Amino acid sequence: MVRHIQCTPRELEVYITCLERVMRRYIQRLQWLLSGSRRLFGAILESKVCILLDTSGSMGPYLQQVKTELTLLIWEQLRKHCDSFNLLSFAEGLQAWQDTLVETTDTACHEAMQWVTHLHAQGSTSVLQALLKAFSFPDVEALYLLTDGKPDTSRRLILREVQRLKEKNDVKVHAISLSCSDRAAVNFLRDLASLTGGRYHCPAGEDALFKMHGLLTRGFIHQRDPALPLFEGDDLRRLAQEITKARSFLWQAQSFRSQLQKKNNTEPKVAPF
Repeated sequence: MVRHIQCTPRELEVYITCLERVMRRYIQRLQWLLSGSRRLFGAILESKVCILLDTSGSMGPYLQQVKTELTLLIWEQLRKHCDSFNLLSFAEGLQAWQDTLVETTDTACHEAMQWVTHLHAQGSTSVLQALLKAFSFPDVEALYLLTDGKPDTSRRLILREVQRLKEKNDVKVHAISLSCSDRAAVNFLRDLASLTGGRYHCPAGEDALFKMHGLLTRGFIHQRDPALPLFEGDDLRRLAQEITKARSFLWQAQSFRSQLQKKNNTEPKVAPF
């Protein structure tokens, strides 16, 4: 039981209104992160980037979907927000779209889209060679590495080499995993991103998306609403933590308001003299 509430009913109403506004903004942000090319690739933050795409044999079941999402990424994020970009696929060998970063124009995006359509899956996963190549591109600010997390080289060796490269070039590596089921692969990609100040991203599954659609449609501010799914990716996980915290503050404030209303309704009325 709460015995002392150091605020007036009016102040409590203002606080609740502010929290509800914050929750709506959080929900809009969550919807944004779960939509379009951001669902698979996350949000592209830098202006000079290279997208590294795993086209090894193990990517075969996913490659057509990835190619579709990559085409969307080119127009939805790279064209709108980046000054220059490049694409690099890797399997047993490397296949770069261009020799260096190129200006983000309509013509370049159309050519990149055509290049993507010819990608196919085969061979092993030369993650280290792809990173070495991408780090060598002049002026690159960030690499977005999409893979199933099964490199053909020692993971420790890759991390050591990236640490060495990072000391020479301040380039972030944002690691994107197609599956969260292989914990060793997930931990490797998390470590790779963390080592360079990048972010780890794992797209939400269909079950989580279906559950989230219902929650977000209802507004997700009532205490009876279920908890958010457990997100693996850094951006979604951090936002979910903030939403959970804001929800707990909102429920607490609503409980205080209810107690104040009950107290005011039960207090005896004093007749004027």
